[in-house]
Amino acid sequence: MNFPSVDYTWFGNGTVIALIAIIHVVISHGVAIGTSVLVVSIEYRAMKKKNDKLDQVAKTMLKWVLIITTTIGAMTGVGIWFSTTVIQPDSISSLLRIFFWAWVVEWGAFISEVIILIIYYYTWDKWKEGELKRKHIMLGVALSVASWVTMVIITGVLAAKLTPGRWIETFSFWNAFLNPTYFPSLGFRMFLAIMLAISLVSFFIRWRIKDNTLRTEVFRVFAFWGAISLPMTFIAGLWYLWAIPTEAYNMIVWSTGMSEIIFKSLNILGFSILIIFLVWLAKSPRTVPWILSIAVMFSSIGFIGEFEVVRETVRKPYIIYNYMYANGMLEKNEEKLKKEGFLANATWAKEKEVNDNNMVEAGRDVFVGQCITCHTIDGWRDTRALSSKMEGWDKEAIMSFVPNMHFAQVAMPPFMGTEKEIEALATYILTELEEEEEVSTK
Repeated sequence: MNFPSVDYTWFGNGTVIALIAIIHVVISHGVAIGTSVLVVSIEYRAMKKKNDKLDQVAKTMLKWVLIITTTIGAMTGVGIWFSTTVIQPDSISSLLRIFFWAWVVEWGAFISEVIILIIYYYTWDKWKEGELKRKHIMLGVALSVASWVTMVIITGVLAAKLTPGRWIETFSFWNAFLNPTYFPSLGFRMFLAIMLAISLVSFFIRWRIKDNTLRTEVFRVFAFWGAISLPMTFIAGLWYLWAIPTEAYNMIVWSTGMSEIIFKSLNILGFSILIIFLVWLAKSPRTVPWILSIAVMFSSIGFIGEFEVVRETVRKPYIIYNYMYANGMLEKNEEKLKKEGFLANATWAKEKEVNDNNMVEAGRDVFVGQCITCHTIDGWRDTRALSSKMEGWDKEAIMSFVPNMHFAQVAMPPFMGTEKEIEALATYILTELEEEEEVSTK
């Protein structure tokens, strides 16, 4: 209502956010949080066993944590802010009003994490003996805690979008932050981060370390953390599923775009690979197969990607559940906008009312305000591209569908506007579809 949304046309707005977010989550969870825990654990084991080679493995792992988190991790973090701000500005502005000070604290924790990470790495070979080594390990523990604190804060923000709980009534920060899925979501993410780290790093350990004895030492640390993390991830995941709204739970399979049998089969296969891998690590770390280390890496990336897609999609038709729809429209404004009109209340709209001379222009403003967050005129995703979904439709068909679309598609917000605005929207869509057809036939 207050801000226009940028259109990534053929590619799709949701796809842009999803790609950046998945890369960022893999790095923030699997590298910054999970791998930090593994590094400190390996350093501690190396100190106990007086194994300098094992100590250098931990240092090498930390070097890549430093490189990846301060480059790709930092850029994708900013990328999430930028993409969501221009694609879902009303949603981000609402979240900023609710969680402003939480984000301030999170940024402070992130800066602390980076400072500790740099000190931890560059003092590695200087704090090598006795009490200095113990202090160095405690520095690593502080790094793990700082990275975990960022998760503690961000989880409150993300979980509130699906289950704002009593915030809808009280508008209290604490009701939003400590929402019904906060603790299960935090537990799930925390243990999944360690599992993701084990899965990502194991491939490179298997590939780069030729010394079987040294590789065995590393894998024993991984097996210890995996034995804790995998069952806890499963338990927290079930807790999370139990805590989300029934409507959201029923959309899980649909949100992945898979049939139920494929969804179940792939998830059972992925979970089985994780179990086999951890058992192999515990029983015979010297003989972990190449193919298994690759399979477990892709399985874990698949799980985190699936979780992020599902978490985002099952909120539909909302972006903030029971408060704001995915297109930024507030649920409470539905009757007002049907009476007064969407364009008259959209601060950025060039056209404030519909007439016979501005049907296409007004329709475009309506499309940008209510459709563009999820839909494109053309594009690679048939489920989002109107050129595929509305092929062969005429103006009357579109005008009949729009007022009732939220009944036909559970993920669609209701249209908020007048009959004239529906007509303008239909006119704009048909004009664009006809132009697309002309281009494609040339």
